[in-house]
Amino acid sequence: MSNYEVGAFEALEWAWNLLRSQGGGEAREAAVHIQEMLFTLGSGSQVNFRLKTSALRSPS
Repeated sequence: MSNYEVGAFEALEWAWNLLRSQGGGEAREAAVHIQEMLFTLGSGSQVNFRLKTSALRSPS
């Protein structure tokens, strides 16, 4: 599942921060990232949502 006990809240928080990081820009790009994450989770790969969310919050 993930590197820590991931629940629906953490996954939604990641998605929310992904959409916010788009800054009102490409919603399609955000949708692609979310679809890729769903595929990753569906294939059984591990995901650290805390790390992913922190990366989205940090300015690039």
